[in-house]
Amino acid sequence: MSEYQFYEFQAIDRPLSAEDQKYVHSLSSRVKLTATNAQFLYNYGDFRGDPEKLLDRCFDLLIYVSNFGNRQLAIRFPKTSINPKNFEPYCVKDCVSITTTAKSIILDINISQESYGGWLDEDTYAASLLALREELLQGDLRLLYLAWLAAGFAAYVPVPAEEMIEPPVPSNLKTLSPALKAFAELFEINPDLIAAAAIESPAAQEVVEPIADWIATIPESERNAYLLRVAQGETHVGAELMQQLRQKFSKTSKAKLKSPGRTLAELIAIADEQRDIRENKATKAAANARQKYLKTIAPKADEIWQKAMALIELKQAKPYDECVAHLVDLRDLAVSQGNLAEFQARIKSLQKRYATRSGLLTRLQKVGLLT
Repeated sequence: MSEYQFYEFQAIDRPLSAEDQKYVHSLSSRVKLTATNAQFLYNYGDFRGDPEKLLDRCFDLLIYVSNFGNRQLAIRFPKTSINPKNFEPYCVKDCVSITTTAKSIILDINISQESYGGWLDEDTYAASLLALREELLQGDLRLLYLAWLAAGFAAYVPVPAEEMIEPPVPSNLKTLSPALKAFAELFEINPDLIAAAAIESPAAQEVVEPIADWIATIPESERNAYLLRVAQGETHVGAELMQQLRQKFSKTSKAKLKSPGRTLAELIAIADEQRDIRENKATKAAANARQKYLKTIAPKADEIWQKAMALIELKQAKPYDECVAHLVDLRDLAVSQGNLAEFQARIKSLQKRYATRSGLLTRLQKVGLLT
């Protein structure tokens, strides 16, 4: 298998300046670059720059995937737009981290797993993950909890599953946004594990905040200062303002999320139980649906036998496949009616009659119609 490394950078708050674009081009002549997106694909060699530094200088989102077993999502926030302390309970050494630069706070989800070693066919990831940044800015911590789940299966996680205690469980894990679903798929997080975690996740209704009333309490000089920054083109002034208002007024922002303190091992055990329950339900549902179908074809059994025999006479692969499908239906119908011996006698006769039809006989043997 050849090497595969893919970097994608996405600008959200502002497009790249001409100087920024020149700098990005200096890192690779093969870059696919627009005013808001840069993609670097390597089948040999490596990225010459520092991805995190490039993110901090020019972009807001970084995605990195490789067939070495790496998946990375890094998100840059303006320094005043979030409170990094809210992210800290979800950090896992070498997997989920928060760093601060001169102008930014960067959330870095960087996980290595053996199962990540396959080849991915996507041309771009940013579009499906873009909304994650805004969700975090709005105080939605579900991404961080999912990142913690993924980190529990990393190749170098320092804590065994029996000792890895879950962080606070955010609300609404039962209903993931499209961006969160895309993240869970990219990082291959077991849906049953998410369902196990969601047992302790409350379904929170959207709260209508009295923002106008809150703003009215701000001194005029402070309001003018915010307006000036907006007029000067500063990004995420609104996010910074909302963070301060919620810290001051919102009861929900002051309430601390409580963690039930389950270990990752306990969550895995619950997920296994959830999977068994789900699979049993699916098996029963499929069996019921099959029985209903067999009842509908029972009056047409003779007609189906005739169709099967006519398909054999065509001596072609596709008709053989259709014939075998009909015979499987007839076999299952015979079992349900207690006529299996009669069916098997007809199959033996068919086998003898078409003993030279290797394509047909191979298909019959593959589905268990021949012993």
